[in-house]
Amino acid sequence: MKFATDYYDDISVDLGNRFRSAFRDRLVALSQRPESFGCVHGIMRVATVHRLPYVLLFENRDDFIAILGVFHAASDQSGWFECSM
Repeated sequence: MKFATDYYDDISVDLGNRFRSAFRDRLVALSQRPESFGCVHGIMRVATVHRLPYVLLFENRDDFIAILGVFHAASDQSGWFECSM
């Protein structure tokens, strides 16, 4: 299985590093202010990764953030919600 980091590293190590940094920044943002991201399906929320075509699907639970999936923004969105717990 090839991961997005591998894909971007194959193009350029700098691009791979920028992908990891943008992804990490988005994780920090959603952990600090999860309610600022829009609901898309019940209590599920979505956060886009800045300048990249990826989204993080998550739920703000009582005492933690549950990442339900990471998807390419152009993928079939109907499959995003099959991962709910």
